[in-house]
Amino acid sequence: MNLDILYEDQDLLLINKPSGLVVNRAVTVKEATVQDWFVEKFGEDYFKDEYWQANPDYQQLIPADFSNEFGEPLEVWKERLGIVHRLDRDTSGVLILAKNPGSLVNLLAQFKKRQTQKTYLALVHGHLTEKSGQIKAPMSRSGRNRLKFAVDNAGKEAVSNYRVEKEFTTLKEDLILSLVAQSKIKIKKVRELYQAGFSLVEIEPKTGRTHQIRVHMSAMQHPLVGDQLYAGRKHSRMDSFWCSRQFLHALSLEFNHPRSKKKVKIQAPLTKDLKEVLELVV
Repeated sequence: MNLDILYEDQDLLLINKPSGLVVNRAVTVKEATVQDWFVEKFGEDYFKDEYWQANPDYQQLIPADFSNEFGEPLEVWKERLGIVHRLDRDTSGVLILAKNPGSLVNLLAQFKKRQTQKTYLALVHGHLTEKSGQIKAPMSRSGRNRLKFAVDNAGKEAVSNYRVEKEFTTLKEDLILSLVAQSKIKIKKVRELYQAGFSLVEIEPKTGRTHQIRVHMSAMQHPLVGDQLYAGRKHSRMDSFWCSRQFLHALSLEFNHPRSKKKVKIQAPLTKDLKEVLELVV
């Protein structure tokens, strides 16, 4: 597996994760994951206690207020195998991995304390009334579909800031005609489905709930283009003809470097498939 490395030093490695790739190993995941790639890149011994007992430099990166609530640094290291955070299988973009136990617990602490800044780019259905704002909508797992999450006043806090970057009126005419031919649906119905247009939106989640951006935008009646879980039956079916996955890309990640303490911002260029989708809206 060859992954696009955006940045690497002695403590960190950041990749531009492609769509379709799962981050964490799991019993239910049969294909190779980012975790598998990371372990293969450095070797099994790199994740054993003996290696780090012989290379204790990582200890200077452990935060002074480190809590062993979830284990000592070496235990966390063996459990997470470098993974700091996750992206959904079909979300592309910046993903950070830690190259030693010290940088791992340091970065985990930053995420927990909300000292990092993540920016995503999404193409959503419709035009937002407010062109920038904040969504505060608690979330929990859906009681009707365990694969989904939903806004729930009794759920966990979930906050997202957003800003509209660009608006589009509809799809290109030749694509509309192609959709009519592929879907066997009348052209009037296709035009009606997309008459609300589209918005390209930058979103900064301030909390890290699973599916947060997808749920928040859907709750605002502006689901992501291509989102098979949250866009609704009609949109998700028709979107699949021209956008093969949810249009969501982790555009940038800003954090404090565990060693230098300096602010670092790493950006990931938009993937080829999503660039092609943007050429289909006008």
